[in-house]
Amino acid sequence: MPVKLFTFLLKRQRIRFGKRKTAGFTLLELLVSIVISTVIIIALLDMVVDLLQTDRREYARAETQREMQMSLDYMVNDLREAAYVYDNNQLNGNRGSNNNVPALKTYLPPFPAGMEPILVFWKPEEVPYRRGQPALNCGGSPSDDCKQLQVRRRTFTLVAYLQAVNQPADRPQWKGISRIMRYQLRMYPETAFNASPPTLTTINTGYVEPLVNNVSFETWPVALDANGNPLGAPARLANDPLSRPVLVDFVDYPTTARGDNLATPADTRLQCTSPNQPPIPPSTSAFTNPSFVACVSSATATGAAGGTSSPTNQNVILFLRGNPTGKAGVKIAPLIAVKTQAVARGVIDKKPN
Repeated sequence: MPVKLFTFLLKRQRIRFGKRKTAGFTLLELLVSIVISTVIIIALLDMVVDLLQTDRREYARAETQREMQMSLDYMVNDLREAAYVYDNNQLNGNRGSNNNVPALKTYLPPFPAGMEPILVFWKPEEVPYRRGQPALNCGGSPSDDCKQLQVRRRTFTLVAYLQAVNQPADRPQWKGISRIMRYQLRMYPETAFNASPPTLTTINTGYVEPLVNNVSFETWPVALDANGNPLGAPARLANDPLSRPVLVDFVDYPTTARGDNLATPADTRLQCTSPNQPPIPPSTSAFTNPSFVACVSSATATGAAGGTSSPTNQNVILFLRGNPTGKAGVKIAPLIAVKTQAVARGVIDKKPN
């Protein structure tokens, strides 16, 4: 009897355990759990994507701001060596004591549409132009040009910083809205100093040496007679795309009619105060809301109590506003302009007090 009772209880326990093993969720419970899990996963993925996009936008902002600052630092180092900086009135309007010399832009190369010179100056540049070239040696029978160059060890170089709105044809290489380029015109080709003595029989096309033959910085490349009237009409410089490498991309729109429908950030720093000239004269084409501004003080200072004016070191204030749109495939509002200041330290044609 006890054996039969034990066997009966053991069978009941097995049946119970077997039922527990085969028990599970119903189809409705599985569907509900799948829906809830999907909603949670989608919410988490959306949060992760948003965080990644925010991180990309902030990185693009920081990177663009850093590039704008580095570009200004490069221009400042260039300006500190300048002998003469053209203000915006000289760049876009008539020049000279009699106001009868055409604007400097008249003689600069015919740059393509949407490309505007913003900052133009002269700087002395050491020769030879490139490291690794032979030392300047005029040989046994030196020419007068070589003897003068051997004494001076420098030539004047015309430097212009241009802003260009990126066109559809530029998009494969330049992804930003506009870019800054650096144009320069040296007196001699770089190859002139590959040999010793150098080959100085030919100068670059269109180059006119300043401070020689009645050609001043202010009226370059026009020479004036004793009455301040122009002597002849020099030809315009040739347009050579290879002479204007790009300094920085991702600069904001320079025009009021923006292509991104985004408002330009209000920045009262984009104002030139006395003795600096207005940032963009009305004669400048299309650039109605500039994102690259050069405020240049006059090249002469008037003495006290109506004294005569004399050449002075020029003060230059630069503004540059970036726009990261196009970096990492994101669309971002333009940045607040970066501002810096430089004083041309050149001593050429300056009169100490």
